Amino acid sequence: MGFEDTSQRQSPRLHTRLFGVFRRDIDIDETEVMMLNLSVGGAFIRTEEPCPPGSTITLRFYLDESSVPLSVTGEVVWLRRPGQNGGDPGMGVKFHVITDDAQRQLREYLARMVEDDLFG
Repeated sequence: MGFEDTSQRQSPRLHTRLFGVFRRDIDIDETEVMMLNLSVGGAFIRTEEPCPPGSTITLRFYLDESSVPLSVTGEVVWLRRPGQNGGDPGMGVKFHVITDDAQRQLREYLARMVEDDLFG
């Protein structure tokens, strides 16, 4: 785990490996994805087929095996196509709609990650 560059972000992102699904608002099918970093304000979602910037997506993911999935709506703010810049393909998503309870769970999860990294 480690911290991600925060030059364009309001909240630092932490490296993670969380599985989830997303779908664009115009689609009915969901796509399985892995989130490689996460913050209270957004995530990087690894996918071979990223959505174009400006797309609205709904993302559902589990913070741990026993939890109910969190559901957030966000906007794709950037993408990296397969083979581009040597990094994982995917998209950066900024969260726009998240319930108070989901935000609380997310903050608690991220706090545990930081605590484990510092004192683990």
